Amino acid sequence: ALMVTVASYSALTTDKYLQLPENFSPRVAELARTITEPFPTVYEKAKAVESYLRGITYDDKIPAPAAGVDPLEYFLFELQRGYCDYYASALETMLRSIGIPERTASGYAEGTYDEESNVYFVTAADAHTWVEVFFPDYGWVEFEPTAGESELNRPVGDESGADDNAIGSSNPVTNTN
Repeated sequence: ALMVTVASYSALTTDKYLQLPENFSPRVAELARTITEPFPTVYEKAKAVESYLRGITYDDKIPAPAAGVDPLEYFLFELQRGYCDYYASALETMLRSIGIPERTASGYAEGTYDEESNVYFVTAADAHTWVEVFFPDYGWVEFEPTAGESELNRPVGDESGADDNAIGSSNPVTNTN
């Protein structure tokens, strides 16, 4: 299941989904290490960073960072407010900095449900960015770091492996990183 202690990734996965800029912020990398240090599994580390980011206030009307200011440092350490692009970029780079392959996806949130017509209305205001983390044997799994968006809650299975799609089921993988 997703709650495996370690994970093994192919070179193709790590070459593409662990890339970071050469000038990546050491402060952001250190924050990622600090948040995730107590957690042994890739899933728990990703959830810890996701949870940390969800504690930052959502605000889609923030001023842009000044020229020359690192946008992630601005979001995480100075402003501590932002919108989905900031949350997703922070989760993306923080996970990559600790060796967890991920990709960022853009699309639309769920929109607004209209009970009378029994449909969801999705508009440009529902544009959204989120993160997907790679788990060997399972593929890409969505994470939602943006405060104000619905949390993604996954079922917790039993340890017997009876439900291989649940978080707590056993399906061990080894780490070569």
